[in-house]
Amino acid sequence: MSRSRIVSTGGPNVLALLVACTAITLAASNFDPINTGGSPGALNAASLTPASLSLPPSPPMPQSASENGQSTAPAESKHLSGIWAMRLSTEMLRRGCLAFRQHPDYSAVMTKQERIGGSLGDSQTIELKVRHDAFSAYMKWLTGDAGRQLIYVEGQNDGHLLVQPGGIKGRLTGVLSLEPTGALAMAECRYPVTKVGLVALAETVLENQLGDVKRGTGFRCELRDDQAFNGRPCFLFIVEYDSEKVNSVYRKSVLYIDKELSLPICVRNYTWGVDVDPERMDDETLVELYAYTDIQTRRGFSDIDFDPENPEYKLRVKKSRK
Repeated sequence: MSRSRIVSTGGPNVLALLVACTAITLAASNFDPINTGGSPGALNAASLTPASLSLPPSPPMPQSASENGQSTAPAESKHLSGIWAMRLSTEMLRRGCLAFRQHPDYSAVMTKQERIGGSLGDSQTIELKVRHDAFSAYMKWLTGDAGRQLIYVEGQNDGHLLVQPGGIKGRLTGVLSLEPTGALAMAECRYPVTKVGLVALAETVLENQLGDVKRGTGFRCELRDDQAFNGRPCFLFIVEYDSEKVNSVYRKSVLYIDKELSLPICVRNYTWGVDVDPERMDDETLVELYAYTDIQTRRGFSDIDFDPENPEYKLRVKKSRK
């Protein structure tokens, strides 16, 4: 089996070079949005992001910006602000999506924490296998409902996902067949399983950013060329919105965009709060955290890796399943 582990790259002048390239490329870019969904609901104060990820605190945003968000940083600087920071981010994500789809499959460890129905849930760590064509996903929960397993294969199982809860409950229920966007499947997540993975995360972010680029105002943003996540060199992109009229879902978004992949490997999104202590604003308004570590491409996955009858998974498949 041929495997490849992602190797980090990057240099001090990368940001200036990308700005120049993006200025040329954007003239021909098509900024059609990519559909997605999700809404945060009401707020309850909740815990912070998992300590195991060792996320650094977000640096402060620029104190000011020129009219219409057109400010930039000098070419030798590692910081870029204003509309060009947003445009550069969208171009990187667009290129990253196109390039990463060329990998037939990959595995990763996914960490997620989401606000559902107004309450922020506990962090979940999940073993993930993804195949791009046809889209297939295998997930095994390492924390949270430890032992839970989920399989989804596009075009199979009547379009349903197959899931077996962890622990005793899973031994009692066996494998359940659920509509991906049905109430039961969506009870503990903000996005359906069809949106899992690095490319889908980038597309979701890209949809929001393309709307910001088209509008051109109502936000402050900055792109920094001096950050890392889990030891991997990253661009750090931060955007804050002026009001709920500009973005009704998100108040602030923090992205770690991997320099080699040109994809977000960690995203923290914050929503709007009411009667929240300003000094604890981010602590109490986190709405989404998604992070990917131990990314390995070209794993050589086959149909058996996404088959509930794989003997390694030991799933209790119902005999009546077609």
